[in-house]
Amino acid sequence: MPPRKTSIATSRKAPSKKVAEIKKTTTNSTKKAPANKKRAHSPDGEYEPEVEAEAEVDAAIPAKAPPRKRVKRSGAPSKEEPQAYIGEVREQSTTKPAQPALVGKFDIYAMELPFLAKAYLPTSTSEPQFSELYETILTYQAKSDFTARCVLPASKEDSDKDNDKPGRLSSAVLEDPMEGMPWDIALVDLQRVEPVVFLAKERKEFATPPRTNCGAGIEGHTVLEDSNCGVQSAGGVFRMQRAWTGDRGGEKVEVFEGYLSFNVVYSGMYRRKGHGSGQKIGFSFWAVRARKGADGLEIGLAQA
Repeated sequence: MPPRKTSIATSRKAPSKKVAEIKKTTTNSTKKAPANKKRAHSPDGEYEPEVEAEAEVDAAIPAKAPPRKRVKRSGAPSKEEPQAYIGEVREQSTTKPAQPALVGKFDIYAMELPFLAKAYLPTSTSEPQFSELYETILTYQAKSDFTARCVLPASKEDSDKDNDKPGRLSSAVLEDPMEGMPWDIALVDLQRVEPVVFLAKERKEFATPPRTNCGAGIEGHTVLEDSNCGVQSAGGVFRMQRAWTGDRGGEKVEVFEGYLSFNVVYSGMYRRKGHGSGQKIGFSFWAVRARKGADGLEIGLAQA
């Protein structure tokens, strides 16, 4: 469901879409973006891509954060809950869930999309409604409508063999201005961590504060799959954890939450073509596992 995008330095007509946009802005190096824009701040001249070691803390994080550790799947069988009626989504216990297999294909939906935000947190309640959110997402997933897609490989925590294959991510929001096509983005340095720690600026983008006691999540970096003569540098972060599990007609269903960013500094060629100095985009998201086709296989990006 790529939301409507604004042009960079030329007046390109934005495609008509029925969903809210994730604002992407780009500027020339001589013009500064307004300070009050929260999404996709444009760089003023050169800047360095976001790095994991960014020293940003918040009062909500304890002074001494719990240590991160790699987590292996327990392998212990989980208890099956009584089957619900078809179509009914029933929340499970709020106790700490079993470790999720963060492997496979996922469809990603920006938290700022108003129809999802309304389903997640109606004005009549202060408690997130994950079951309603999940059902709403399914109606758009059935139409192949999403903000982004990703595929996560099996890690050595999920397999007996070491696996250094990268994941992949694609989104119409993260677009090459010259080609008019999504960037080919790789997800690298992927590792399972517990807990996933979101930076203060990332938490501000969430519809409600990120969930706690979620067990192991995954984090890594976003980079271009291949070099591009129009790009001087590119990179960002990818973090995701399972926020909720439920039972839908006897099938376990999940909703994940996370944050991703992709910051690009253009080379002289793209600047001379009027595309400004680059892009700086980041947004919080919900994600669900990709739907399956008639062959029983997940529909989505191919593995790298």
